Amino acid sequence: MSEDIFIHADRALVMIFNQMSREFQNLSTQLGFDELNVLETRNTVNAMYQRMNEMIVRRYEEVAQNAFQDAVIAVPRGEVQKQEFDSSAFVALILRGYNPVSDFVYTREYTRKRDRLFESIIATERGNQEMRRNLKRALDVLANQVRQYVDNITIEARIEGFRRNGVEYVRWVAEDDRKTCSICRERNGRIFPIDDLPDIPAHWHCRCHLEPATIEGFERQEVV
Repeated sequence: MSEDIFIHADRALVMIFNQMSREFQNLSTQLGFDELNVLETRNTVNAMYQRMNEMIVRRYEEVAQNAFQDAVIAVPRGEVQKQEFDSSAFVALILRGYNPVSDFVYTREYTRKRDRLFESIIATERGNQEMRRNLKRALDVLANQVRQYVDNITIEARIEGFRRNGVEYVRWVAEDDRKTCSICRERNGRIFPIDDLPDIPAHWHCRCHLEPATIEGFERQEVV
């Protein structure tokens, strides 16, 4: 069984999703009375998304720090040196950049989801079934985005840990079961230069990861 590099990600997700669920439940309660005031509703939704974002980003930073340190420990060498790693700047860079797997910029998509929820609230009557469905849908789609990015950050922080510790080649490790897609199955076990990697994750909800490898392994593989 391969190393569970996503253990910190999974723990963070539990805490994130619990807090998000509470926020949406509170919002649902607030929307259950009186007539909608457009400005107040916008401010309420914006404030909720701001609180959630601050909480989510803190968790991302914790995940990045843990993934980086796990990568340092995984590098084969006699002694592990203490590594300085600015997880805040690292996460901010990822969230502001375009990601080919998600096909969006995280910060822009987060704002878009917030605005779409506000628009759906204004367009429906308070307390009815449609509004409850809209709130659930908004929670689900945001959770999906958060889930993907906690994995993205785990993998990127791991790669950064390898790079900073002299790893030049890495082996692709897939979850080898009946759910493994053809792309990941083909890459499983293959060694790549760390600066010439295929996109990883390879697709939404991909949980492949990388482990240190050697140039000798890479060269033998190329011969074969």
